[in-house]
Amino acid sequence: MLNLSLPPMATLNDAAAELVAAAGEDRATANAVNKAIFYLGEGVVVRPTTGGFLIPSGTRAGTIHRISTAYGCGCEAGCKGKPCWHAALIAIVEQAQTRALPMSDRIAAARRVARERAEREMAELFS
Repeated sequence: MLNLSLPPMATLNDAAAELVAAAGEDRATANAVNKAIFYLGEGVVVRPTTGGFLIPSGTRAGTIHRISTAYGCGCEAGCKGKPCWHAALIAIVEQAQTRALPMSDRIAAARRVARERAEREMAELFS
C-alpha cells in the first residue's frame, strides 16, 4: 500500500496556519490543527484507503484510526463529533495541495478534490 504523497513541510505549515486562523475562537479545532502539524513534522504515515485514510494513533502503539470521507474519523473524539487531529491532518494536506499549485491549476484541483471526495463518499455509502 502506498503512503499519501505530502506537499513540502513549509507548504503544510502555511496551510495549518491558515486553518488555525480560520478556526478563530474555536480552540478545540485550533488545537487539533496544531497537533496534526506537529505529527506531520514528526513524519506520521498517512495511508489512503477506499473511502478514506488510515492514520496511526499518536498515543497508542498499534492503534490505527480510519478517517472516512463520508463519516469522519473513527477515533474517540471523532466519534463524539469533536475535532480530532487525524481529520485536521487531512484538512491540512488538502489545503496545502491546493496552495502548491499555480493559480490556474488551483481551480481544476479544487474541482478534482471535490469530485474525488464525492466519489469516495458515494463508494463509502454504497459499499
